[in-house]
Amino acid sequence: MSGVVAITMAGMGSRFTKAGYDRPKYEIEALGRPLFDWSMLSMEAYREAGWSFCFAVRSGLNAPDFLTARCKALGIQVDGIVELDELTDGQATTALELVATASENQPLAIFNIDTYVAPGAMKPADPAVCAGHVPCFPGPGNGWSFARTDADGRVVELREKERISDHATVGLYWFDSVARYRDVYARFFRNSGEEKGERYIAPMYNQIIADGAAVSISQLAFEDVGMLGTPEQLEAFIASPPPSAAKWTIAK
Repeated sequence: MSGVVAITMAGMGSRFTKAGYDRPKYEIEALGRPLFDWSMLSMEAYREAGWSFCFAVRSGLNAPDFLTARCKALGIQVDGIVELDELTDGQATTALELVATASENQPLAIFNIDTYVAPGAMKPADPAVCAGHVPCFPGPGNGWSFARTDADGRVVELREKERISDHATVGLYWFDSVARYRDVYARFFRNSGEEKGERYIAPMYNQIIADGAAVSISQLAFEDVGMLGTPEQLEAFIASPPPSAAKWTIAK
């Protein structure tokens, strides 16, 4: 079953700017490819399943030309590019703007450009089985969202940057429909769901859980994940890339 992928990439990228990079984060090159490519390769199973992709970017950077060219090279079906003049109050809101005109019955997956996952490792979930799905890996530290499960593997709680389990999310958030995402967003943030003034997606699943619907996880191998969100993570990715990246590296 196909659906829509919402890629939120309209942040300021201030950490890279402060580190001396002079181009948008998604254009920065690593191992012969822009970071955009590495993130989109993570969504290979979605591309193969016929999902369409829409993108939120900052205005004034000629991003549509770059995205159109790279998506053509990667075989990605572009459904829309939204240029934002200013920052939103969080990824959850950016994603909501991206699906403003999407069919409400389509499954929805939300991702960013901060993570590489071995192509094919993240697959669309089954709407008949769960209302929400979050791929996880054994990430160290507290800089992630975390999912806590019960004895049957069903998610009972998600927290942002609070280590309630060893299941660290990799930044992909799946919902069984655009309609559910819109409804959960409205109800969750109506009740002051912000954390530190920002609207994150991971805690929204707690509303789905409270509704009695199922949220599941899949477990990725640590070596299948490469982080790209900071200059330090990028340097580590280049110095010691995940084994699966070798196939996609472009030598120069």
